[in-house]
Amino acid sequence: MDKDKTGVPSRGYLHEDFRLFHNTDTLGTDVGIHFHDFYKVTYVKYGAGRYMIDGRLYDVESGDIILVGINVPHQPVFTAGELYDRYTLYISSAMLEDFDIPECHIYDLFSSESGNVVRPEKDERDRFTNMLKRIEVETVSSSYASRLAARLCVMSFLIETGRCREDSALIVPLHLPEDDVMLNVLRYLNEKISENISPTDIASHFEMNEPEMLESFKNAFGCPLQEYIINRRLTRAREMILGGEAPADACYACGYASYPDFAKAYQDKYGAAPRLTTEENKEHDVLSDFLIE
Repeated sequence: MDKDKTGVPSRGYLHEDFRLFHNTDTLGTDVGIHFHDFYKVTYVKYGAGRYMIDGRLYDVESGDIILVGINVPHQPVFTAGELYDRYTLYISSAMLEDFDIPECHIYDLFSSESGNVVRPEKDERDRFTNMLKRIEVETVSSSYASRLAARLCVMSFLIETGRCREDSALIVPLHLPEDDVMLNVLRYLNEKISENISPTDIASHFEMNEPEMLESFKNAFGCPLQEYIINRRLTRAREMILGGEAPADACYACGYASYPDFAKAYQDKYGAAPRLTTEENKEHDVLSDFLIE
């Protein structure tokens, strides 16, 4: 797979309001840490493993619903050779904004503070599977208002997921070993991403040898630490600019000390200068690759 100058895999575009994938394979553990410029929902029809989301580690199993927000780092870790059957929904922020009402902010469903994994009761799982199958049918249908019907089905799935999390005690707890140094490094880095922090600073904070820390981070998350820092900052800056912030303000708010360095990195990643990033040309900006995870 081709990579851009920041080392991230080749890109795709999310022109639609949403995309639904249904994949069955033996994924294994070869998917590195990454993030997307859209919301993501994964329904684990069959399989078991762990899912790292924003430095939080969850044990997941068949029937779980995994919720990942925009630009939130995540990584699936499933046993190589064992069956992993899942539905994955990519959902644009514009679609959720279209359905946003004062008494119900759907995008709050993706907040890590509320828990990223929901576990429906066993007798509810067929209902969630059937809802996803209905989305599949409506997506490819030529019937009257099929696209609208598909959008409504997606929103119904999210609403039912929210109700399930609200009504059930079966919110999946964190699998969070406090002595997992790399998870602590990742959480610390995410907290400090807006500061002009370097790998040397991070190694010093954890009293680690820097080369060993860099090797351990890459082994743990499948991505060099410096590439992760660059991409995390740039995706955050792009989000701010699309939200109306001035490029210079986004530059310094995301940890860059030099605007020319920021502008060059942004141009390399997105193929356009920061000042050209607007809602009108958003569809031309490079989004995270369509990794099915």
